[in-house]
Amino acid sequence: MRFLVQHQATVDDAGDVDYATDLSRGGLFISTQKSFEPKATLHVQFAPKKDARLVSAFCRVKEVTPTGVCAEFIGLDAESEQLIVSAIA
Repeated sequence: MRFLVQHQATVDDAGDVDYATDLSRGGLFISTQKSFEPKATLHVQFAPKKDARLVSAFCRVKEVTPTGVCAEFIGLDAESEQLIVSAIA
């Protein structure tokens, strides 16, 4: 699985667009060169599959690796969770 994800760390941040290479009900892995601190909060937007509605969610950085960040969804709404479940099924 690979899809574009827009992410930003603050409201004033214009945001970056990178690829997510893993998606689950609990979170996603964003391949990025941008550095983030563990436990940082991100806002992400992505379409979990072609022609799907955009998921807009907050995430907490769980792990930082040399190739990106593993982020856990925070308070994902039921409709967004269903979109993700249907994309990974």
